[in-house]
Amino acid sequence: MEFDHPEAHANGKKSILVFGAHPDDIEIGMGGTIAKLPKKEYDVTLVIMTLPNFTEIDKKEQRRQEAVISAKVMGVKAPIFLDLAPEDVAFSRNLVGKIDAIISKHRPVAVFTQWIGDSHQDHYVLTKSVMAAARDVADLFMYETTIPGGITEKPFRPQLFVDIKDFIGSKKDALNVFESQKIRGGHLWIDAVISRCAFRGYQANTNYAEAFEVIKVTKW
Repeated sequence: MEFDHPEAHANGKKSILVFGAHPDDIEIGMGGTIAKLPKKEYDVTLVIMTLPNFTEIDKKEQRRQEAVISAKVMGVKAPIFLDLAPEDVAFSRNLVGKIDAIISKHRPVAVFTQWIGDSHQDHYVLTKSVMAAARDVADLFMYETTIPGGITEKPFRPQLFVDIKDFIGSKKDALNVFESQKIRGGHLWIDAVISRCAFRGYQANTNYAEAFEVIKVTKW
């Protein structure tokens, strides 16, 4: 996957931004692609909107640390944490403004965010806000994150496939960092995520792939 745009940072690499509502959302949806992009000379920045603080086995600072370690496993720098309180997560001028400031600073050639048809309200809010802030970004994509998660009446429409057969190990290792989510998601959680990559790979004539919906892509 290449993005045909001339913008590059001082280090010569083109910037890509990846947004996730919570720690582990990004890894579930596109951990293999994130591990692949630095090998293609892209500078990948992860942005996490909020840190849940549910129970004794799912604490805020644990989630933050898991996200930092996972990013290192995938070969990228530690995420930017917007650190919104869960009760403050809403489609608002405040959130759009925070995202807009990050986009203005990094000048990305592409932005990835979560699928807007996801049943989790935080995922929906994040993507609505990213779409508003990224209206001038050339390439905008949504990744799958409904494992674990609810089935909705909206079908995910895979339009872009990224071959991650050489990076499926990195994706699995990144997911394994999230001990808190192994407890919440059950023993089949990671197997389900990897199996979906095998299914997407079969669709794309490779061993493993990740799929995306295209909101906007600019070529030629």
